[in-house]
This record gives sequence, structure tokens and C-alpha cells, in this order.
Amino acid sequence: MWRIVVKYGMILFGALAAFKFLEYQFFSYKLSLEIYLAIVATAFLLIGILLARYFAGSKPQNLSTIDEEKLALFSQREQEMLLFLAQGYTNKEIAKSLDISPNTVKTHLKKLFDKLDVNNRTQAVAEAKSLNLIH
Repeated sequence: MWRIVVKYGMILFGALAAFKFLEYQFFSYKLSLEIYLAIVATAFLLIGILLARYFAGSKPQNLSTIDEEKLALFSQREQEMLLFLAQGYTNKEIAKSLDISPNTVKTHLKKLFDKLDVNNRTQAVAEAKSLNLIH
């Protein structure tokens, strides 16, 4: 951990020293405003590109697959409810899509929440994603 702190501390120190040097050059009238701004803008652009590449490369390339064994513990209707929840549907919209009553939707959701051990829709979707039941 301390190596990472020292590494990034040195990088930030180098960047600060470079910007202070440029600032000195600007205020001593050795650089014009346009050149100073172009250098600073280019530096920020390069830093942004490097950070984007670093953080984009740190994400897993392979998406996790759905865990079929865990998914088999849920009924077909509960699996459908989970997919509707993940897409942000309301109870009325789910009922209309499945041609069932809103009270039936509530019953299925209650059973789903009990099986996932959650209290609301947001928690249900988050738990289902963590268990690899949905993407």
C-alpha cells in the first residue's frame, strides 16, 4: 500500500513541479499566454487519456455468466419478475405485460424478496446481480 502512495505522490510532485516551472516561465514573460495555455491543455489531455486507459484496462473484460444453479431455485414467474425489476418496470407495467393483476405481482415480488432476503426492489436487483442471477 505504501508503495502505491509513494508512486502516486512522486507522479503528482513531478506534475506540480512541471506546472510551477511553466508558471514561472509565463510570469517572467518568457512564454506567451497562448503557448502557456496550449501546454497546460495538452498536459491535461494526455493525463486524461492515460487515466482513461488505465481505468478502462482495470475492468474485467469477461462478463460473468448467469449462475444457472442458483437461478433454478426461483420459479419461472419469479425469474420473470426479477428481469422486469432489473429493467425498472412498475407493478402495473409488470401486471399488464404478464396479463395478471397487480396484487399477483405483489405476491410474486414478496416471495422473491423473501428468497433474496431483501426489503425492496433496488436491493433485490443488486442482490440478484451479486449472485449472478442477472446481468
